[in-house]
Amino acid sequence: MSADKAAPRTVVEACFDPQGTASLDYVYDVAAAVGLSDQPVRLAVRRLEAAGVLRQEGRGRKGRLVLTDAGRLRSDMDVRFVALAYAQDAGLAPWDGLWRLYTFSVPERHRSERDALRAALTRLGAVPLAPGAYASPHDLLDELTAEASAATIGAYLITAEATRLTGPGFTDPASTAEHLWPSAETVEAYRPLADALAAEPLGPDLGSVELVAVALRLAEAFTHALERDPLLPPELRPAPWPPSRIRRDFHEAWTTIRGRTPDLSLFRAFDTGPTAAHRA
Repeated sequence: MSADKAAPRTVVEACFDPQGTASLDYVYDVAAAVGLSDQPVRLAVRRLEAAGVLRQEGRGRKGRLVLTDAGRLRSDMDVRFVALAYAQDAGLAPWDGLWRLYTFSVPERHRSERDALRAALTRLGAVPLAPGAYASPHDLLDELTAEASAATIGAYLITAEATRLTGPGFTDPASTAEHLWPSAETVEAYRPLADALAAEPLGPDLGSVELVAVALRLAEAFTHALERDPLLPPELRPAPWPPSRIRRDFHEAWTTIRGRTPDLSLFRAFDTGPTAAHRA
């Protein structure tokens, strides 16, 4: 993929409206605006459909894409993660001081359920302490229920809360966070976004096509960062925290793009600002 083009999957995911639908005519037009032909977009649609994220209704440019229940749940969670990130940056999501522990033992014959739990916990930023045991400073039960089946969680998952979590080389909350979620890895995940922001001037001479291209490149870099950020409470990160500054810079750029392309339906989740309410 050329560095000046967004990935086809990013284009597809960007085009859903708040009702979870996207006109294929619109999807292909957005793709063309950033230099993508129809073929890679069709391939991205097929892959997302095979993954259960969306379904296609109709063919060609007269068809449309519709998020499945699983796809909508994932989209809703993405909105919540963006809101949580900005709430943390604004000091609106203080840590309650509790570590959440998640443990499970799933028989080999139910390996798929075990893998689903592992994948869900990892995606949500929890880290393994031992085989089948994960930790997070967040209550992840609602998100886990959306990622894995309620039956799997009810049958196998055990949860606990602790005020202290220590081990070899970490004896206090800050050192525990640094040992389990190294800050350098999270900062590095934001480097592509920082580079994209520095490389994308938003001068008044940019036309609508160029603005769409910039928006998609920034959105892709922002998504890359957020998917790798466990969103630890600020109390557990060094201050100042570089990702907070980079997120503020992204929000300023995104607000500028939105102001100049008010009818663009790209990634409404990113419209969430620094004053967002934190996750309950």
